[in-house]
Amino acid sequence: MSIEFIIAIGIVVLALVALVIVGILMGKKVGSLMKEINSTQTTVQDQITHFTKETDAITSKIDHMTTRVDSMTKDVAVKQAYISDFTQTTADFGDSINDLKQNSTKVASYFLSSSRRKVTVTPPRITKVGKTALKMYQSRKNRTKKRFSFN
Repeated sequence: MSIEFIIAIGIVVLALVALVIVGILMGKKVGSLMKEINSTQTTVQDQITHFTKETDAITSKIDHMTTRVDSMTKDVAVKQAYISDFTQTTADFGDSINDLKQNSTKVASYFLSSSRRKVTVTPPRITKVGKTALKMYQSRKNRTKKRFSFN
């Protein structure tokens, strides 16, 4: 064996040892990098889960609010119908009262002029006031019945 051959084998052995050492060092670096990647992946998954739960909670609240708004809208529509009904009835009642005021002097003069004579003609507006009052009573009764019925 020549010296050159022994030196060549020594260099090859040293190169192999150096490669093994560099491989071990690289393995440690890659191992710590893989741990960091796994830790980051776990953190990201936790954040995704957290924000998914938050989104579900917000969606639930929005659905609840939408349901309440729909209910309020229906209630407002019913109350507007009642108000328009009441406004119409009030207008009719006011017209009847005004006609009664206008005709009250005629009725009073009939009663005063002939107390013995019976008035054969009923003033037309008095019956209209009575009918309007009866209609108001019946609509109020129907609304109350409808409001408190459990169908």
